Amino acid sequence: MLVFPQFVTGASALYPVLKRQKTRTVVNLMDDGSRELFADNDAATVEWEIHASGLTAAEWNSIESLYEQTCGSWQTFTFLDPTDNLLSDSELLSSTAWITGPSVQLTPSVADPLGTTRATTVTNGGQAAAGITQTLPVPGQFCYCISAWVRSSAATPITLIAGAGTAVVQTSVMWSRALLAAGAGSSALSSVSFGLQLPAGGTADVFGFQVEAQLAASDYKMTGPGGVYSEARFATDQLIFTAQSTDVYDAIIRIETPAH
Repeated sequence: MLVFPQFVTGASALYPVLKRQKTRTVVNLMDDGSRELFADNDAATVEWEIHASGLTAAEWNSIESLYEQTCGSWQTFTFLDPTDNLLSDSELLSSTAWITGPSVQLTPSVADPLGTTRATTVTNGGQAAAGITQTLPVPGQFCYCISAWVRSSAATPITLIAGAGTAVVQTSVMWSRALLAAGAGSSALSSVSFGLQLPAGGTADVFGFQVEAQLAASDYKMTGPGGVYSEARFATDQLIFTAQSTDVYDAIIRIETPAH
């Protein structure tokens, strides 16, 4: 799959990153001088401006290679928003974006660590480990971090999942943010599954699922569609860089995509 590359540090972008959303309004001028305004939702776009300073030659070459493969702004590629949560419906665990084990029950509207009632109680009523996962159309060779707040009245070991990577976390009666940073996997994979598993009979309150294409967790961001954009394009017909030395490159990279 064509995807904007990850940097050698395991980050999906270099900061600062500017993000903006553009919308268009259609204006219809009537004969009597009045105006009718209509929102053109199909014209909405999201744009990023990445100020990439200090790129290595390998990093710059991977970006330039993608630009050549897409013929500039002509063809699309997948872009993982570095400012967003990649998961869809991060707080609506009953949505079709999530795959729930047959023995798993979800109870929404539970008190969460932010003082609202947006957490979900996940209960595994089966005789084997089971849980809830979401599969994203993202490259298998990237580094990812999955995080979530968890708690349980009984000490319940839950297993965080990020592709082939797993980590066992012991819950407590207090909310704590669990995370798993998973290294690069197989480049042959074009999708990765993320989620958690509970042991047989286990139950835990869960809030704030988040997946990011980096090796650490940032502040939680609630999502609807999520931050995976499969129709991204380079927003310019030229890719300009400055070579500071033989292995140091600076560039401003602009990317755009239709809004979800």
